[in-house]
Amino acid sequence: MFAFYTATSVGLLWLEASAVGLLLGEYGAESLPWIYIAGAVLGSGLGFLYSWLQKIMSLRRTIVAIAVLIPTPLVLFRFGLENQAIFLYGVTVFILRLWVESIYILNDLNTAIAANQLFNIREIKRTYPIISSGILLADVVSGFSLPFLLSWFGLANVTIAAAIMFTVGAGLLYYLSERYKQAFPDGRSEFGEDEEARFINKRLQGQQRSYVVPLIAFFLLSPILYLLIDFQFLSALESQNLSGENIASFIGVFNGVLGICEVLLQWFAASRLIERFGVFASATFLPMGIGGVGMVIIGLAIFSLNSFSETKYAFLRASLP
Repeated sequence: MFAFYTATSVGLLWLEASAVGLLLGEYGAESLPWIYIAGAVLGSGLGFLYSWLQKIMSLRRTIVAIAVLIPTPLVLFRFGLENQAIFLYGVTVFILRLWVESIYILNDLNTAIAANQLFNIREIKRTYPIISSGILLADVVSGFSLPFLLSWFGLANVTIAAAIMFTVGAGLLYYLSERYKQAFPDGRSEFGEDEEARFINKRLQGQQRSYVVPLIAFFLLSPILYLLIDFQFLSALESQNLSGENIASFIGVFNGVLGICEVLLQWFAASRLIERFGVFASATFLPMGIGGVGMVIIGLAIFSLNSFSETKYAFLRASLP
């Protein structure tokens, strides 16, 4: 599972950096809000698609089918990026960025469902952090390898390299589903829909029910905060007037450096923070840290503007007769 998640994450990060470089070069950062809106709608549709596939196929076949579906359109996207027609090229760039958002959703669903089927509730507490840390290794590997891929194959051909990594991940998931068939039921869940709803409702009685609203609020506000930061970051990157290949290369190196910091934080700080302060207190460090850094950046920006205005005013006074 760790190898599967790492392989698909490497391909996804390669594809995302390339798609961002192509999108900013073609449409600019002004198109990003439309990407976010369309991605949200598409994500809801993919959730229904995943549920529908589980009704007509076994779970074992569903996760493999989704893993095979992920790289399939990338070959078509590669031909669309080669086309000289401006309209077709522009449409391909836009759809490619949307497909990256879709891959994130499908890959996370596949990983979570496969892991929960392979491990019981006691095992998953210890194994899932190991599995999810594949994204940290993928940040480092994909980030520092992307500039070399771009120099050797070009920006458009990175889609084929990403498709190869997705195919490797699909092969690993197929091996897991065949090797551990007993973990994946061939039929539907033993609970009916009404029974399952009543079972879940019983589990959420009492004190557990008080956690639901804060958790929903947290998972609602986190994407909003992420999108705001992502928009500001990519807007600042576009303002540097870099080519699409240079933007993708910079994002790759940035992700690599960020991945190293994340690995060090997980190895040396995360467990100690959780042991000392607890899960909920440790979870508040991230939004508080982002808020603190944001206030510092805003303060520095205001200070810089004031200093610039005072310098400009002093220069004008000195230049006047």
